Amino acid sequence: MKKDPTPIQIATKIKEDAGIDIFQNRRDAEYVEYRGLLCFILRDKLQMRWTYIASFFQSQGKHMDHSNVQHLFKMYPVYKKSNKKLGRLEKKFYFTPNVPFDEINKIDYLEKKYVRLETEHIELKNRLKNPLVNLVLDVPTHRTQELKGKIKAIKNTWLKNIR
Repeated sequence: MKKDPTPIQIATKIKEDAGIDIFQNRRDAEYVEYRGLLCFILRDKLQMRWTYIASFFQSQGKHMDHSNVQHLFKMYPVYKKSNKKLGRLEKKFYFTPNVPFDEINKIDYLEKKYVRLETEHIELKNRLKNPLVNLVLDVPTHRTQELKGKIKAIKNTWLKNIR
């Protein structure tokens, strides 16, 4: 299964094809139109939230808030009519239908968490194979402090012998 492009991959492709840096703080029509394309793709195709899109622009050095994003999104069909390059560029991106960006992030997060927990589980199982661990596992709870004191005493005698 092919993964959807990330916001940064989409922005990079738009910048390459447009030949401009859409994150520059410029108000020229072409900058605004290509920003509109990016907002449209992030909102409509990846179903990102308005504030998340604004945060993405800010992380790339472009001042933006959610109302700017909403305006660009709303105006994109107008920009697309006057600039045919936008429609051609929009068609270059492939997206998995109906999988919100937030869900993609959650799936990725849960997959990584699963791998981490599985690794920790294997490490813990390996520790349980240690004969000393198995020896103390069946010690009655009310005798735990006594055993702890005896183990400390043994360790202290070893440390004295080393010095």
